[in-house]
Order: sequence, then structure tokens, then C-alpha cells
Amino acid sequence: MLGTFEKARAVLDLYTMERPEWGVTEVARTLGMPTSSAHVLLASLAHMGLLHRTLAGRYRLGFKLLALTQVLLANTPWREVAQEEMGRLAQAFGETLHLTAFDGGQIVPVAGLQGRLPGSVRLLGVGTVLPAHTSASGKLLLAHRPREVVEAVLAAAGDVSGTVQVWDTLAEELEQIRSDGYAREASEHHPAVCSLAAPVRNHNGEVIAAMEFSLPLDRYSDRQEQVRDALMQACAAISSRIGYQPELSGKRPMVWVSVGGREELRPAPRRSRRKGHSRSSSS
Repeated sequence: MLGTFEKARAVLDLYTMERPEWGVTEVARTLGMPTSSAHVLLASLAHMGLLHRTLAGRYRLGFKLLALTQVLLANTPWREVAQEEMGRLAQAFGETLHLTAFDGGQIVPVAGLQGRLPGSVRLLGVGTVLPAHTSASGKLLLAHRPREVVEAVLAAAGDVSGTVQVWDTLAEELEQIRSDGYAREASEHHPAVCSLAAPVRNHNGEVIAAMEFSLPLDRYSDRQEQVRDALMQACAAISSRIGYQPELSGKRPMVWVSVGGREELRPAPRRSRRKGHSRSSSS
């Protein structure tokens, strides 16, 4: 069953703005599977509404994905809060902004604003995959993941491997990112682009997203400190608005509960001790 899901994901990952349509033979050749298997897989995805079969027998993405996207966005309230802060930053600096999340081992933009200044970095489409180890957002999000997750991402990247040597090289940089509270990259992903990223934390202190400023190389040196400070302040404001309280970080996790018909953040209830153990007098 897991293998089937992985194959289905591989098919969906083929679709891009440049390649919105695929045929059975093309999918089979690209993914290295028998044509008969590709035909069954594509037909099954079309039956579920995830793909649409054209009259010419080729396949496009199905509108079921659009419906699922609306459900996802409606249940991601922090995205709306972040977009408000992004609007203020875009107005102040005129540079391109991306909001990214770590999903399925990939760094994916979930919102963005195109810069208005001459030579602004091109805005990436929502759902585009960013390189985890060379983008500022990717490094920021990896810095707050366990080592085994980071190694798995590196191993899946293709041009690097999850070896001890690679980890040792990256670990120091990720530690510095955690210490500084932001990440940066200069011409690592694109020779003419530099980026800065800061974390968005939820009510439990978990880093759930990264906001990234992307600047052309010729403006980066002069603006990096000003942009960095504003970016970190904006991310702190977003985190605060969605319930993050630094003074409570590391203590009992916070959960949403209904109080008098209104949702409020409260400390999670303590777990009762195992049967046979006495309770503490101060619970």
C-alpha cells in the first residue's frame, strides 16, 4: 500500500507550470515503470478526481485537488496572519517575499508577494519545491528538525547524500541559525539572488513556517541588516498573534480549548500518573 502511495505522489510531482499535461508513455518512461502499470495508476488517480483524462487520452491535474487546497487553506489560519505582515514588509522594502513550510520532507512556498523594485527576484509559485540545503528558508526549517529528518532530506536531494561528512558540515551552520534566530544564503541557490529567512512559531513554540526575503545580489549588501531586522520583527509579531509566548516555551504545551463557546489557548492538562503511583500534592 505504501508503495502505491509513493508512486501516486511521484506522478503528481511530475506536474509543473511548464508541463501541465502528461501521457501514459511519458509517465512510464520518466518514472521507470511498465506502461501497463502507468496506465493503471493514471486511470486510478483520474477515477479519484486527482487527475483528469482529456479526449486525447492525456492527463491533467483534476479539480479535486483544488477543492482539497481550499480545505487546507481554510484550516491554516496562520497563513492569513502572515500575509498581513508580508504586505507591510513588501510596502516598506519592495522586495520579493515568500512564506514557506516543511511538508513531506520538502520546502514548499505557501504564499508570496512579488517585489516591485527594478530587478526584483521572480516570485515562486505556491507549491514549488525549494532546495532544502541551499535556500535560506530550507536551512531555517531544517535547523529546527531532528538530525534523522535532516539526513533523510539530504539523502533525497539527489546531489548530496546523508553521510556523516555532509551532516558534520551542515550541523555547524544549522546550530548557528538556531543561535542567530535567522538564516541566510548568498548566491547558493541562484548566482544572482540572496535570501534571508526567519521563523514563525506556533503556540507550542514549534517552528511551523519560515518567511523569506529574496533580493538581487546588487542590493543585498546594502540592505541585508535592515531587511533582516524587519523580517525578524515581523515573524515575531506573527508568532505572537497566533499564540506563541516565549516565556512559556519549553513548559507545558498549549492547546486550544472551548471556554464559554470561545476558543482559548490553555496549558495542556497534566497526564495522570500510572495506576499504583501516588499523585503529587501539587498538580
